[in-house]
Amino acid sequence: MLVVLVAAKIAAELAERIGIPAVVGEIVAGVLIGPSLLGLVSTTSALEVLAELGVILLLLQVGMEMDIKELAAVGRASVSVAVLGVILPLVLGYAAGLALGYDSNTALFLGAALAATSVGITARVFADLGVLSSVEARTVMGAAVADDVLGLVLLTIVVRMVSDGSVSAATVISTILLAVGFLVVTTVLGGRLGIVLFRGIQRYSRSAGTLVALALAFALAFAELANLAKLAPIVGAFVAGLALSRSESRERIARELTPVGHLFVPVFFLQIGIAAEVERFVDPKVLGIAGVLVVVALVTKIASCLAVFGSPGDKLTIGFGMVPRGEVGLIFATIGLSEGVLGRDLYAALVLVVLITTLVAPPMLRFRLRAVRDRLQPEPVDPMPASGWLWVDDGVVDLAAMPPPELQTVLALDAALLVSGGARPGPKLLDWLGRGGPTPWDGEATQRLVDVLMRGNDRGWRFLDTSGVLVRALPEVADAVERWHRDPELSDPTQVVRFDAVDTLQRIIREDRTAAAVAERLENRELLVLAALVSDLTGEHPPGALVAALADRLDLETHAHGALLALTADQGLLRGVASRANGLGETSVLSLGSHLGDPERVRGLYLLDLAEGPLEPAARDRLDTLLGRVLSAVEGIGERDEPNEFARRRDAAIRLAGTDEGVADRVLHAPRSYLLAELPERVVATARLMEPRPERRDVRVAVGTRPSGGVVIDVATKDQRGILAAVTAAFAERELDVVRAQVATWGDGSALESFDVEPRPGCALPSPDELANDISARLGGRMEAAPLADSEIAFDDAGSPWYTICEVRHVDRPGLLSTIAAALSLAGVSVHAAQFDTVDGHAVDRFSLTDQAGAKLRREQKDAIRSAVTGGARGRGRLGRLVRG
Repeated sequence: MLVVLVAAKIAAELAERIGIPAVVGEIVAGVLIGPSLLGLVSTTSALEVLAELGVILLLLQVGMEMDIKELAAVGRASVSVAVLGVILPLVLGYAAGLALGYDSNTALFLGAALAATSVGITARVFADLGVLSSVEARTVMGAAVADDVLGLVLLTIVVRMVSDGSVSAATVISTILLAVGFLVVTTVLGGRLGIVLFRGIQRYSRSAGTLVALALAFALAFAELANLAKLAPIVGAFVAGLALSRSESRERIARELTPVGHLFVPVFFLQIGIAAEVERFVDPKVLGIAGVLVVVALVTKIASCLAVFGSPGDKLTIGFGMVPRGEVGLIFATIGLSEGVLGRDLYAALVLVVLITTLVAPPMLRFRLRAVRDRLQPEPVDPMPASGWLWVDDGVVDLAAMPPPELQTVLALDAALLVSGGARPGPKLLDWLGRGGPTPWDGEATQRLVDVLMRGNDRGWRFLDTSGVLVRALPEVADAVERWHRDPELSDPTQVVRFDAVDTLQRIIREDRTAAAVAERLENRELLVLAALVSDLTGEHPPGALVAALADRLDLETHAHGALLALTADQGLLRGVASRANGLGETSVLSLGSHLGDPERVRGLYLLDLAEGPLEPAARDRLDTLLGRVLSAVEGIGERDEPNEFARRRDAAIRLAGTDEGVADRVLHAPRSYLLAELPERVVATARLMEPRPERRDVRVAVGTRPSGGVVIDVATKDQRGILAAVTAAFAERELDVVRAQVATWGDGSALESFDVEPRPGCALPSPDELANDISARLGGRMEAAPLADSEIAFDDAGSPWYTICEVRHVDRPGLLSTIAAALSLAGVSVHAAQFDTVDGHAVDRFSLTDQAGAKLRREQKDAIRSAVTGGARGRGRLGRLVRG
């Protein structure tokens, strides 16, 4: 499995980079790692089971991506192309098999294997060229949908007949009745069962993984039903997908099944290559058979366009679009080999046919589409009808007259809302949008986009994608849409555009009472849905550039631009803070409130964090509690002109400073996080310790007690490298255990470190002068961090608005904190706060860190920390000094 998974992903990445379908790369990778070449893996029962699970997942996804209503509405032209595209290859393939000297069963299987069309490969070409809404694309895509169903029926019939060993009329009729009956009965009953069953599961399940696990179990149950009926299990998986496609949970199931498919679907394709014998690919006999079958495959599929003579659209484009065999042909080949119908020679020949048709179809299609596009003539523009440009009749939204091209953006967005409501796009509308043209953006288009975000659904977004308007009108979404289309595991890219964060946000507001109540308090819900859109588009990338581009495109006002950037930059913050052990404490809540400052922003972040995914009940309770506390901290701002908690604490400390202007000024410029973490009396006391500003070798120490009785040691010095390491080393030598640390720095270059400490039993508390001398002797010297090879290190960027939280776990021992502090200094990062716990004999040390510019840590800085802590380090510290808080 190690070799197979790594090979599958390397093959998919390489195939993507050289512009060939991932399935081709995965088969070739299977040949390379298989017994006929490198011999890294061989066919085993375990691999066969995983490959079968992969193909069941593949057919489950195909079924889920298929809309029964759209299947019924593919049109006469698509059905005609599909039927002729199955009959011609079946008949000529059967004849070719007999001519090549094979028996009738084998010849029948060859013909059936040549009959299937791969919708995914053709759809990617149409999507790349932005013509998914053209007449040709709609005909081919509709034909491919019908072809999937016909191919599965054909597979069922052929496998049953071959396994029975006869091709009598009675066998044919009984098998057809059984196959069609199974499909009809299980689709109808399964659809009703799926709707009720998964509505209840979604409503009552508490565990995050229940829905997706039971969806897969549902598919396996239908596969087993098909197996009991002596049909191919993949037929049952396909029917399960059809049933789930009508469920209210379809989007969530599809989203959560996708990573499972990423693991197991490639195993099926690699298994095909592993089972192949490479020497047969160069055997003249195999090459001759493959040559004959390739000619049959090309000629019969291209000839299927004869079914639409007299209908609109370019006939050769339709024929070329039907050529690729892809995954369906491979399923036939695999079943034929396992059933003993196909020998190794024929299996290798069929794999070659699939590879060749999959590779030649895209360039043929691109060449023809460009030639057709160059011949297009502009349509004459009509006067606008009194009822408007769009009209809906019998569930179809279409053009009432021919509008000017510059209205494409607004009318497409209007139509997307109607499509979201259940209407189907009409042929005139799709043809007009598919022609391309100018897509100017204005305030009216912005409002329409917000309407689609708030009231639309995946059907509306797919319409905008297939029409090409989404990318033409909003180039900012082009990279994300391209990334989705290029997902090698998608069986049908026409179904790919799903704005998960937007859809989840809508669903949560509809179904969750707390979320609905929070949303009702929002004054500007438009910014919230735009932030969700940015989340969908950026994924793991920083949102700043995209927000700026979108704000410019949508002509947002300056304050709206800033609010949108703030929302997207802080997404995940409330969720991250709530997950921390001290996240609900006063200091954490006040820091958050001070950072966010606005109830509107707090509520928006809460809803965006909910849309990130389901939470366990305890985690949701903590998030809700944090919401209430942070709102309490910020909602007083502006009411009766009362200052917020930060200003109250600062003003109280300034009053305590009295007439001492130096102390009052230092309080005035104290870091916000420090003012919120300490009582005003402590702030004034430490400010006095820091006046006047310490010089480089000046170390001042004060020892006091907390109101609760604990010992607190304050160290004031000039901001310089290795302060924390020097102080903790002095404490370790004096046998003082640090419980908590708070660090603050001022703009004038002075630094303050406050430590809650506990002397070890039998050890006296040293005097301030003794500690000052110990610390001063260590400043500026060489540091050494002994390796802590068994340490567990974790980073959290979402748990604080300002810092990266670094957690280090290690078996507790004397001097541990000093060692870690030295490692952090040598890694070149700055420590702003620290907290220490002991759990079951293990020290759990948490540090709030930034880089020298005060920003959260980058990946290379995190790697440097891991290296310094686990591998040890020595030196004077590269950049390890404190920065302004």
